[in-house]
Amino acid sequence: MKLRWRMREERGAALIVALLVAFVVMMLSTLIIDQAIHNTDAAGANRARLTSVSAAEAGLNYYYNYLGKTAISDLSTSATTRTLGSDPGTSSFTATPTFYSDTAGTTVFAGTPSALNYPKAVKIVSVGTTNSGDERSMETFIELDPIYGGLQGAIVTDSNTSFDNNFTVNGYNGNDADVYITSGDLNIPSGLETVKGNIYVKAGNAYVGTGLHLSGTLWANGYVELDHPQADVGGDAKSSTSSVTITRGIVRGDAYYCTGSAPANVDGDEFNECDVAPPVSTFPQIPYTEALWTAQGYTVQTFSGGSACTAARNYVEGSGAGTFQGGAGVADPFTGVVVRITESCTYSNSNNATITVGKNLAIVTNGGVSLGQRSTWNGSGGTKNLYFMSPWPSAVSPSCPAQDISMGQLTSFNSSVWTFVYTPCKATMLNNNSAFQGQVIGVTTEIGNLFTMNYKPILVPGAKIVGFDQDIAYIREVQ
Repeated sequence: MKLRWRMREERGAALIVALLVAFVVMMLSTLIIDQAIHNTDAAGANRARLTSVSAAEAGLNYYYNYLGKTAISDLSTSATTRTLGSDPGTSSFTATPTFYSDTAGTTVFAGTPSALNYPKAVKIVSVGTTNSGDERSMETFIELDPIYGGLQGAIVTDSNTSFDNNFTVNGYNGNDADVYITSGDLNIPSGLETVKGNIYVKAGNAYVGTGLHLSGTLWANGYVELDHPQADVGGDAKSSTSSVTITRGIVRGDAYYCTGSAPANVDGDEFNECDVAPPVSTFPQIPYTEALWTAQGYTVQTFSGGSACTAARNYVEGSGAGTFQGGAGVADPFTGVVVRITESCTYSNSNNATITVGKNLAIVTNGGVSLGQRSTWNGSGGTKNLYFMSPWPSAVSPSCPAQDISMGQLTSFNSSVWTFVYTPCKATMLNNNSAFQGQVIGVTTEIGNLFTMNYKPILVPGAKIVGFDQDIAYIREVQ
C-alpha cells in the first residue's frame, strides 16, 4: 500500500522540469552570447579593415598634397610614415613613391631632383595599418607636370659673401627683401647697409662689424656675432649649432644660441637650444629651355657666330624695321622676346644708350653681360620684365668669369622695369641713378656703393619647380 502511494507521488518532478528549463535557457543564453561576441568581432574586424583602408588612402592624399606644393629642391624620393589618430586605437600609413623619368612608368628616375632633372610620373603604394595589426594597401599612378614659380630672395649667393659698401635693399611686401647665402660665410666688415628683410646663412657663420640695419632675423648655421655700436637687428639673432655674441649693437627680438653663454644687448629673451639649419634651399641651377619661354608668350630671336653679341645689341637698341626698340620688333600676340645669344661672347651696350622696354625682354647668353657704359632702360605701357641671364649649362660646369654679369656705373632702370639678374658666376651691381627693381642671383655677388634695390619677385620660366600638376591614372586596392 505504501509502495503504491509512493509511486504515485509527484514531488521532485518540478525539480527535474526546472533543471531542464534552466538548461535550455543556459543553452539559449550561450548561443546569444556567442552570437553577440561573433557580431562584435565581425564589427571590430570590419572597423579595422575600414580603418586600415582609410589610413592607406590618407597616405595617397598626403602625397597628392605633397607633390602639389613641394619645391623641386626639397622633393624627397624616400618612403613617408605618419601616425593617425583613430579612437579607441590608432592607425598609420607608410607611403612609398617610385618616381619615373617617363610618363609611362617604365624607366625609374635617377639622380637628384632639380629644375634640370625632374620626374615625369610616380607610382605610390600606401600601406595602412591599425594598432591591431590589420593592413590594407592602396596604389595610385600619377603623371606629373611641373609648376614653375618665382624664386625667393632679393639676393641669393652661393659663396663666402662680404658686404662692405653703403647700400639699401627694400622689400616688396613689407620687410620681405630676404638675403640667402646657400654656401659660405657672411662677413660685413664696413659700410652702412640697410636690408629690409631677413638674412639666412645656410652653412656658415655671420659676422657684423658695421652699422647694418636689418629689419628681420639674422640666422646662421654657425656662430652669429655683432660688433658695432650701430649694428641693429630688428628681429631675432639665431645660431643653429654655435654661439650668439653681441659685443656691441642690439638685437630687438630674441636670441637663440646652441653653445656658449646667453648674449647681452637683447631686448627679447635668450633661448639655449640647438636647431636645424636655416630654411635655405640649394643654389638654383636655372637652365634655358626654349619651350618654357615660348609657352609664356615669348618669341625667340637667336644670334650666333662671331658677331652674335654685336648683332644682338643692334637688335635691342636699333630703331630700324624689325628691331626691338620700344617693343616694335615683337609682333602680337607675343608678350616679349628672348634675345638668345648662343656664343660665349660678352653682351654690352652702346655708350649712353637709351632702350625703351615696350614689351618683356630677356637677354639670355652663353657668355656674360657687361653694361659698362652709361645706359638707361625705361619700361613703357605698364610694368615690363627685363632679364639678364647666363643660364646654368646642362652638360658642363659654368665657365667663370666668362659668364659674369655686371651692371656698371650709372646704369639706370625706371620704375616700370623689373629686372632679373642670374649668373652661375659673379654678379656685380654698382651704384645706379635710380632704384633697381627686381632680383639678383649669382654664385658670387658684389654690391657697390650707394646701390639701391627694391625687391620684386619675378617669374622665370624653367627657373624653379614649386610643385606638380597631377594627372591621376588610377587608384586601386592591391594585395
